[in-house]
Amino acid sequence: QIEKDADGGIGAFRRGVSAYPSLGDKVYPAGGEELRRAYLWQSSQAVQIGTLRQDASIPAMLQVDELLGKHCAILGSTGTGKSCGVALILRAILQENPEAHILLLDPHNEYAACFGDRAEVITPNDLQLPFWFLTFEELVEVVIGDPAGKEAEIEILAELIPAAKMRYAANRGREGAVALKRSVGQGGSYTVDTPVPYRISDLVAMIDERMGRLENRRDLVPYRQLKARVEAKSGDPRYGFMFGSLTVQDLMAEIVGRMFRVPVNGKPIAILELTGVPSEIVNVVVSVICRMTFDFALWGNGGIPVTLVCEEAHRYVPNNPALGFEPTRRAIARIAKEGRKYGVSLMVVSQRPSELDATILSQCNTVFAMRMSNDRDQAFVRAAIFDTAASLLDFLPSMGMREAIVFGDGVTLPG
Repeated sequence: QIEKDADGGIGAFRRGVSAYPSLGDKVYPAGGEELRRAYLWQSSQAVQIGTLRQDASIPAMLQVDELLGKHCAILGSTGTGKSCGVALILRAILQENPEAHILLLDPHNEYAACFGDRAEVITPNDLQLPFWFLTFEELVEVVIGDPAGKEAEIEILAELIPAAKMRYAANRGREGAVALKRSVGQGGSYTVDTPVPYRISDLVAMIDERMGRLENRRDLVPYRQLKARVEAKSGDPRYGFMFGSLTVQDLMAEIVGRMFRVPVNGKPIAILELTGVPSEIVNVVVSVICRMTFDFALWGNGGIPVTLVCEEAHRYVPNNPALGFEPTRRAIARIAKEGRKYGVSLMVVSQRPSELDATILSQCNTVFAMRMSNDRDQAFVRAAIFDTAASLLDFLPSMGMREAIVFGDGVTLPG
């Protein structure tokens, strides 16, 4: 309702009703000034992203703190202008918040030109994501792939990785670097998931040493297969960003700083271009990035707010648990459920809402719904909308290009 000011004129707008109309009261359409008051944020943190459909003279405003203090979703069919919408929203945010920290996962290499020199563009050619950043589950996916029938190889790998880490630390004459404040295990030992450097050459040498001590030739088979897989992946130029460095160094601080823009240095957004990353490990790369995002915020006690923009989110958190890569699903779900406590906000973008994990969408407090013709997608979005104005979704099939209905905390009223 719009309250009266001290002079009896049009005052401030607030959601909710304190004085209900009586039966028989006349109904009047809202005029331009009433609409302006209703959709105007009284905040310096509000940014304009367009105009209202019913009156183009009234700006459509977003409250940045409400939008990024929680999670949001941008949903719509292919070709409706989702990417344009994402770029428009982020540009408006960066205009008012030049010291922001935004990481955008770009599966189609379409965003680099949108932000000019304000973006740090990371491509597979200059991406650094050393293999020792990976958890054991992620490394198995990269090196071995489908684990079915390869249990012996996985067991050997699990035994040798901690030993390779110990050998590297001993050769360096120290106990090993510790990343993101994660401590080494009890007694100074290493686990398969301890994020410290080791050498692939040491791992291969240990496989050879094990094979040299075996007498039964049949026992050699999993060792030979594992060695062949490790050498094939580490020598593949497509995996250069993971295995290509000639020297093993603890570059965690540099990599995290570049990815999460610390310091900003005039580039508040990092765009990670995923085209060129081998398709079979894209999910692994996204898993590592999402896990790093949460850990960065967690160990920083939320001191540096980060926004993670996840394009094509249905690829990484599909509604069907049998699809996708489980560590990626867990990493994104953890951000969705716990990220706000530590200053991590998630922007989910998808053209297939019905294929997106409903749990992720339910955590989004602001939803931008663009044109959708698929009945399943419409029903899925309708079920996720908590606003009383959800009847506006009836217009989804007939909306035009670059038009959206916005619900949630980021706007004063749906529209």
